[in-house]
Amino acid sequence: MSVALNETDTQLEWRLQARADSVGSWERFTLHTNHRAKTIGLRSEVTGFFATAEFHDAGDREGMLRARGVRLGGWQQFTPQYLAESPPAGSPAGSKVLTLSASQTDDVTATLEDRQGKYVSAEIGAGSDGRLRARATSVGAWEKFVLEPVASAGGGVLPTPGTARAANLNAMSWNVCANNNTACGWSDDRAGYAELNEQIKARLRNPDIIFFQEFCEKHAKRVEWMLEDTTGTGWDVRFAPLHHATSGGPLIQKQCAMGPAPDSADRGAFGVAIAVSDENTWYTRHDLSSPAANEHEQRSALCAALPTQAIMVCNAHFSAGGAAFGDPKGAFRTLQAQELGDIAKQYEAKGYRVIFGGDFNAVPPDYTKSDGPNTVLTDAYAAHSECDEGSIAGSPRDGEATKPFDDREIKIDYIFAPSTARFTSCTVTPDAGKSDHYPIYATVSLLGA
Repeated sequence: MSVALNETDTQLEWRLQARADSVGSWERFTLHTNHRAKTIGLRSEVTGFFATAEFHDAGDREGMLRARGVRLGGWQQFTPQYLAESPPAGSPAGSKVLTLSASQTDDVTATLEDRQGKYVSAEIGAGSDGRLRARATSVGAWEKFVLEPVASAGGGVLPTPGTARAANLNAMSWNVCANNNTACGWSDDRAGYAELNEQIKARLRNPDIIFFQEFCEKHAKRVEWMLEDTTGTGWDVRFAPLHHATSGGPLIQKQCAMGPAPDSADRGAFGVAIAVSDENTWYTRHDLSSPAANEHEQRSALCAALPTQAIMVCNAHFSAGGAAFGDPKGAFRTLQAQELGDIAKQYEAKGYRVIFGGDFNAVPPDYTKSDGPNTVLTDAYAAHSECDEGSIAGSPRDGEATKPFDDREIKIDYIFAPSTARFTSCTVTPDAGKSDHYPIYATVSLLGA
């Protein structure tokens, strides 16, 4: 499907058509969900807006798809059905045949589960122009589409690291709780960029690296600009989404809840972010093993390279504990920690010194109270240095609490560095602000080659 950018009729502007025989920016979309991949939205790369089914139009425009939706509302959601059919010969690996039915109908009082929307059709018969409309009540050839994976931004060839020189770096990690947690203090429980920037700015301590968790995609550039204005140096803020998926379907980006009233602004996908110097041009996402994808968030690690310093930084947010989050005994968090350790080894083998951190949703190995398990990070402590390591007599693999509860506080946020590195400071500011985590700070001294 292609976005028609050059239409002169305003009611046809940005409509979707089945007309292209190659893929460019007009044919690329990212997939988003706010219903655990049971419904999806298609955000156009070229317009930045969601495909919308125009149910208020009449005649041959009724149900027409246009890439104009500013948020993932009812008209922007489609229910996918992944078919067992093989994609056409020559399709990229991972391609899937599917149908899409509109999730919103004229019956706006129906629940999402009760709606039976019309299938999207590509009108490619004689005299048609390939326009896409949600109009069919059954599936034929016009209602079948091939979903082809497209390489994401970032990645590519990893830059060759320069000489590993001695360096001192200031790192910070903070779970900003920006989505829709009622335990946090954002306006209507959802962080807007102005509030978020205010809170981050108030907690900066001359950072070189910042790890953010529970972050909204569309805040990345605003945070980058704030950091540049505040520090007077160039910054690069990169984002990676968390995902959901249904049986037989691809990973779909989880959407941040829409912003505070009255505008209910779209804040993009939900995930993790890294802020580093603007030297960074290479970054990539690593998917981590996670509980059932149709019910639980599929977690990711995000890594970004600073090749002239031979430094790789990686940020992750592990699955939450408890039966409600699919990991009551810590099996997935343990596996995620192992995978993150393997990622660090991968970059170390290529000449990078790896600093990684984030919200790991697990207490340290020497924590002995009731918030178990305390074995998730045993291997991480054995292979790397953690900034708070050794600060508590008799419990070297423990540290200051980063997560406050009404009746206790625990450490679940971390900053790790190579085992040869030396942390000259590690502090936690017991001020969560509008988040539900304390920020953690570290100064790490890296040895030269």
